[in-house]
Amino acid sequence: MVKRISLVWKRHELTRESFREIWLGEHARLARRLPGLREYAIDFVHEAPEGAPDAVATVCFDTREALEEAFSIPDLKVELLRTRNQFASTVQLLFVDECMVVRK
Repeated sequence: MVKRISLVWKRHELTRESFREIWLGEHARLARRLPGLREYAIDFVHEAPEGAPDAVATVCFDTREALEEAFSIPDLKVELLRTRNQFASTVQLLFVDECMVVRK
């Protein structure tokens, strides 16, 4: 499984509540349409050092190829970027290998 982590900073003019509402609205509905999406989680930060991201999002796919294919669907790609720009000022992407230490 491949995981893509997005570190997301909110647009400065948004409150934390607006940031969350906008992201969980149309953008999240569009993301659910990504073919092959296995998991999509958003962690909204409520306590962090100055300059830290306001949220961390994780999407999981079976393979990197499946992820790339899903995010390359032209109409969906345009709409995801359009809606992301409504709430995010900066986004940094990370591709990670998960190493589970404890699962209960």
